[in-house]
Amino acid sequence: MLASPAVMPDLLAVSFLISAAVACIAGMVRGFAGFGAAMVMTPVFSALYGPAVGIALCLILEIAVVLPLLPSVVRYVDWPRIALLMVGAVVFVPAGNFVLTLVDPEPMRWAISAIVLTAVALLASGWRYPGQPRPATTLAAGAASGFLNGLSGMAGPPIAFYYLAGQETVTRVRANLTTYFVFVDLAATAMFASRGLIGWSTGVQALFLAPAVMLGGILGGRLFPLASERFYRRLALSLLVGVAIGSLML
Repeated sequence: MLASPAVMPDLLAVSFLISAAVACIAGMVRGFAGFGAAMVMTPVFSALYGPAVGIALCLILEIAVVLPLLPSVVRYVDWPRIALLMVGAVVFVPAGNFVLTLVDPEPMRWAISAIVLTAVALLASGWRYPGQPRPATTLAAGAASGFLNGLSGMAGPPIAFYYLAGQETVTRVRANLTTYFVFVDLAATAMFASRGLIGWSTGVQALFLAPAVMLGGILGGRLFPLASERFYRRLALSLLVGVAIGSLML
């Protein structure tokens, strides 16, 4: 494992070049699908810099990648539903943290992966719930996201399932996913910072990697209008499968 990055990163170091390439790819995924960047960045960054620095870098870059994307998606966002999702998520993060202190993480990872794969199989079968989800359903999805975030750092699968199982167009799905994860990442970053887990050198490293992830995000955003709804949904399901499998390897 490589050492924690210096205050001024060596821009020609192999570790930095790998990080920049991975950040660009992750940005393309996020720009296109609205989620999935953490799945790409976290394992690589954790291997290069250690889990604490790697996850902190990922959180900061997840926020950076969205900055050029927001102007094109905000008009499609259902803000009341985002607010309900965030209420559920914030309330249940501590519950996930509490359960984490009581259970063996190994069987829990297997259980989470099984749940995600079952949800993917359900979506792949063509199932959708009719009409608009009720407020209670929205709160439940947010609660599941917050619980999983506190338990394993995986806030994405419940929200991706919530939107992909609905009747909305992929344009609105992508816009809502993009916006929801901004707030989740901001909350997580604030928590990391309050616990002293984001140092100055990590912030500088993120600053130098931000152009790569933002470029990837712009490229992914440009590619999104060229894809069909079927392709988008297949890619989103593939990302969820990747999350399920990747959680077993971390």
